[in-house]
Amino acid sequence: MASNKKSKKVEEIENQESLVMDDAEMNELMEQEGLSADFEADLASENPETLSEETLSEELSFSDEDAADEGSEENAEPSDDGSESIFISDDQMFSIIESMLFATDRPITADYIKQAFKGTNIRIKRIRKALQEYSEKLASQDRGVYLEQVGGGYQLRTKQDNMEFLSRTQKGRPFKLSGPALEVMSIVAYEQPCIKSRIDEIRGVESGHLMRALMDKGLVAFEGKSELPGKPMLYRTTKKFLEIFGLRTIKELPSLEEIDQLIPEGIGDEQDDTQLSDLTDSMSMEAAMSYSENEDELVKIADELSDITTSTDFFEQEKIRAREKRDK
Repeated sequence: MASNKKSKKVEEIENQESLVMDDAEMNELMEQEGLSADFEADLASENPETLSEETLSEELSFSDEDAADEGSEENAEPSDDGSESIFISDDQMFSIIESMLFATDRPITADYIKQAFKGTNIRIKRIRKALQEYSEKLASQDRGVYLEQVGGGYQLRTKQDNMEFLSRTQKGRPFKLSGPALEVMSIVAYEQPCIKSRIDEIRGVESGHLMRALMDKGLVAFEGKSELPGKPMLYRTTKKFLEIFGLRTIKELPSLEEIDQLIPEGIGDEQDDTQLSDLTDSMSMEAAMSYSENEDELVKIADELSDITTSTDFFEQEKIRAREKRDK
């Protein structure tokens, strides 16, 4: 600031039209104006042309570093949380995602994977695209695993074609459900959220022990309380249910009409029940006419065949309701 004032004073002195002086007179005038003897040194310190080579070199070096830092900051994308972003290449991103999929036995979501890339340049949109590309890559016939989108997430699974060979060494415990348990499971899946009395009504028997078994296996869970009198509990299926049955969402359940189309024509009709009964009677008569040591066994088989049911009350009621809805 002081140097600027000095410069203005010198300008005023030098710009006087009638003033012509030599160096001695100039120095004398400067002393009268109160200018310091080291004014020239002060002025030189602000004049770039008089800077020493060492000072100039240091300042130029500092400027280059600043420019490099500014350039890197401009090129780096800000992270989602506003912190400095770390650059991750596509190859490294694929490697990390693959490791995460191998490290878990549960389906994981894209949002869950994004947590591993916090503070990097990887965005959720890029992760979803990478998962799709990885799924297509694994779909080739020479790969032993595939990426399944199930239960709202992604999971690596072994290919069904290799199960025969895997079963020779991998003695995993099979996941089994009894017929009545599957029936209860089906009712909950299609009626959810539903109360237990509704399940009992459809089946015609008490289903409490089966509901508890399904809850123990993690297939059924509480949804809340109903607004009905007494506020009975509501039940729904779980993510594990979707995982076990290979569904992404509950909306992927086949409709009852689709199930009906899968059942061979005539199965479940009274006419076919009669034909099956006639068949067993005929088998019994033939066995009676030709005595053998297996006579008793044939009688037992005939009795078992006559007891075979090809449908359930639940599916019969649902088929009737679907037909009525279709006819409206």
